[in-house]
Order: sequence, then structure tokens, then C-alpha cells
Amino acid sequence: MSAAIRPHQAATPIFRNGFATTALALGIVGVGFGLTVLFGLLATIFGASAVIFGVVGVIRARKGRATDGGMAAIGVVAGLIAVGLGIAGMISVPDASQPLSSSTVRGV
Repeated sequence: MSAAIRPHQAATPIFRNGFATTALALGIVGVGFGLTVLFGLLATIFGASAVIFGVVGVIRARKGRATDGGMAAIGVVAGLIAVGLGIAGMISVPDASQPLSSSTVRGV
């Protein structure tokens, strides 16, 4: 009995894109923080970081030095959404340093 002869397959290098993974993770976390109004600053920081990592990931994918350019682009979009939600959350929260109006304070 002889072993089956398999044709030789060329080794294809696997390029990973850690920037794309990081961008997508930061974008998702940023959107999560953006959906809660109290964490607008964190959403903005995570979203901006996701945009930066995503742009680097897209550039690396276009140069052929990495894969997953689509995931990097989704990370950029998620980062932009997180930045928008974060800014909207920071604007919508009332400023606690402002004194209450006299009509709401009783007994003074």
C-alpha cells in the first residue's frame, strides 16, 4: 500500500491587522459608552481612538501589508458614531455647577 500523493500547495502568508481589531473593539465600546448619557467623555475618547486605529488599519490593508480592511473601515464608522454620541451626551447633560433657579428652591 502506498500513501496518496497530494499536490504541493504554495504557502500563503497570513497578514493580520491588529489595528482593525483594535479599532472595531474600541468603536463598539465607545458606542456602548455613548448610549449611556453619563459617559460622553469616555465615548468620545474611545471613538477618537477607534478612528485613528481604523484609519491606520485601512492604510495598511490598502498597501497589502495587512488584511481585514473592511473590519478597519467598520471600526472607523463605529468610532465616528461613538464620537457623535459622546458629544451629544456631553451637551445634553445639565451642568451641575449652575445654581438652581429660585422657583425650584422652597423655604429660602
